[in-house]
Amino acid sequence: MNAREKLALAAGGLLFRGFSERASAFGAGGWDQLPRLNALLARARAALPEYDAACAAAVGGALASAGDFTKLPLMRRGDLARYAGGGALARLESGGTGSSGRVETRLDLAAVAARYAALLSVLKTAGWSMGQKTAALHPVEYSYFANLPAMVASGQFGRLAFEFLQQYGLYRLLHNRKNVYYGGEIFSDPGAALRLARAAAGEDPVLLITRPDALMAVLMALRSARGVGFRRLKAVLTVGTPLGESVRGEVRSRLGAEVYNMYASTELGYAGLSCPHSGGWLHADRAGHILEASAQGGLICTDLDNALAPVLRYDTGDIGETSERGCLCGRSGLMLKVRGRAGKFAQALPGPLYETELIDLAFPAGLPFFQLDGAAGRILLPPGAGEREAGRVRELLRLEPGRYGAAPAGKFKISSSGKFSYLP
Repeated sequence: MNAREKLALAAGGLLFRGFSERASAFGAGGWDQLPRLNALLARARAALPEYDAACAAAVGGALASAGDFTKLPLMRRGDLARYAGGGALARLESGGTGSSGRVETRLDLAAVAARYAALLSVLKTAGWSMGQKTAALHPVEYSYFANLPAMVASGQFGRLAFEFLQQYGLYRLLHNRKNVYYGGEIFSDPGAALRLARAAAGEDPVLLITRPDALMAVLMALRSARGVGFRRLKAVLTVGTPLGESVRGEVRSRLGAEVYNMYASTELGYAGLSCPHSGGWLHADRAGHILEASAQGGLICTDLDNALAPVLRYDTGDIGETSERGCLCGRSGLMLKVRGRAGKFAQALPGPLYETELIDLAFPAGLPFFQLDGAAGRILLPPGAGEREAGRVRELLRLEPGRYGAAPAGKFKISSSGKFSYLP
């Protein structure tokens, strides 16, 4: 344990019970769930009258056993948006991926510390040690200084200070992490993707943090490029849609690193993490979360650490499954498999194709990035691509006949965040 890590653990231990244990390994730590659940439930019911009425009809008063927990009504984005009041150290905004509107997640000091402990456990599982060089690929519109004028104009001075300390105090100075920014052109211009690869490699990182589609854009550019090497890279941590073996295998062969898929959200924190042996499954964080799958395949998640604005049995909007199983890494326990966003699938002859499955088919084929507009039955392609490429997409994915023709030029638009570049 180096001096930086000792400093982080000592400070975290003052803010959150069990910080060191939680930070030591992903999913470690935690304590008796029932008292925690009842405390969170009491807070949520006091703050949300409509939710309180639904809980009264479902369970009456406090939970008598952990088994009663599954009787609670589901929370959705609208419930989280109704939390009000002060006391938040961090106010994190999210939205637009799977449903309309945006929602603010409010965290107090203990919840921020708990999330930081979980982040340290993720990084440690990926083989990173405090102070080793990290490069993080980020959309340019998410950069601190790109958002600075808007934060000042709207008077968000607390957020301004928090994000500055997080990005430039904690991550830059303590973690030794450098952000490398990119624009949406990396998804249609191989030259832009190659420049991003070179910029990231120039940081000589041990760990690379990235969104899945930015990673795919870099890998696709490197297929025809020479002289771009990540000399010390050991691990790639992706945040977003879990990547299958087609992408993970290419990262191993081309970059010499292992991919760790992280299942996380602004509302919930870090809920699942893959390992080199878990295949399409991810280990669930049972210390800070309760994960369930509904009969319809929806993933439901509870954050056990957010006492200020509790998130209980939250409908994530994701499709997947959970299972108690053993992993070749030696761990046993609850694992989850994520297929993609509810309603975001391609209608193929074998059945619905969600994003994770679609990526596994499309990525090795050398196709350009594309989008599928299911409602209009169109394939959106980047400049220079047309019906020939649309035909390749239809054939590869075995899409339903008579659907998904090539859209007119100019319809293809991907933000630099790159979410759902295959399934908008």
